[in-house]
Amino acid sequence: MTTADPPAAVSAAELRRRLDVLPRFHLTDLPTPLHELPNLSRRLGGPRILMKRDDLTQSGLGGNKNRKFQFEVGAALAQGCDVLVWGGGVMQSNHARQCAAAARRAGLDAVLVLNEGPHGRDMQGNRLLLELLGADVRATGRDGMFGHEADLAAVVDELRRAGRRPFVVEYGPLTAVGYAECLLEIHEQCAALGVEAAHVYAASGGGTQAGLELGNRVLAAGCTIRGYSPLDVEGGRTAQQAALARASAELLGLPLTIEPGDIWNSSAFVGPAYAAATPEGMDAIRLVAETEGVFLEPVYTGKAFAGLLHDVRQGRLTADDTVVFVHTGGTPLLFAYARELSESPRP
Repeated sequence: MTTADPPAAVSAAELRRRLDVLPRFHLTDLPTPLHELPNLSRRLGGPRILMKRDDLTQSGLGGNKNRKFQFEVGAALAQGCDVLVWGGGVMQSNHARQCAAAARRAGLDAVLVLNEGPHGRDMQGNRLLLELLGADVRATGRDGMFGHEADLAAVVDELRRAGRRPFVVEYGPLTAVGYAECLLEIHEQCAALGVEAAHVYAASGGGTQAGLELGNRVLAAGCTIRGYSPLDVEGGRTAQQAALARASAELLGLPLTIEPGDIWNSSAFVGPAYAAATPEGMDAIRLVAETEGVFLEPVYTGKAFAGLLHDVRQGRLTADDTVVFVHTGGTPLLFAYARELSESPRP
């Protein structure tokens, strides 16, 4: 990703122009920083590691979802909506926290249809922040990540009958456009540093990687993107990610040919279940904190960084490589997982 990159399908300026046409509500200052992790690199004997600090997006204690919510809230306001509605996560959901915080920032209400999930009854972490935000949390009584659709539809009908104007947050074109912009930022920041970063690592089972793939291809940035899904589902996540990338490209009027087989996404570090703490993830959290003073978390970023560490230890990444790890946030989850962290040994 340097000035010697092959010609782009569109220029960086053109991609930014197309993004700026979309309604957008300001939730954070962009670009987020790209920080080097020299202490960690020395500890590992390479590679050179840069961290894209999307944990430092400003709304609601930060995280990757603020990139998409700037566009979704922008669309909601443009349509005259007065409440954001989302379903599909759990009580400790980062997405739910950022949704509620974005809604409050824009003067909207937030209704969240959530399954229980790990630590769902603990008034700690994201669940505590939802309470402070005054979000209307509708518990489904289920566990896991799925099966909320009928509950969500009923809540939306209820709101409309009450005269409300809900904006339903869905996995559609706006889900991924923010991460096409993130890839654009990485591309420009690496060029400014004179760095050729051939690999980008991220925790994603959906829109984050879809947007990175979109940006990578339309800019011809030449990265290898390695995504680590937080959950294991039959058939994997790449079909959904390819569809999201194509939908976002169509929204932006960009040429994109991408199929599921073009995307590398792994569930190898999920562990026994979604949101279950793993030894590899805990090791990664401790290692990054002790070397760089940066906090990962057990559900997403810790597991994805464990994948990066695995590639280093297997010799796939060497001292000659430069990689970018996209820190997608989730810091409040550390507090919900205090017991698991306190019981994990130091690496």
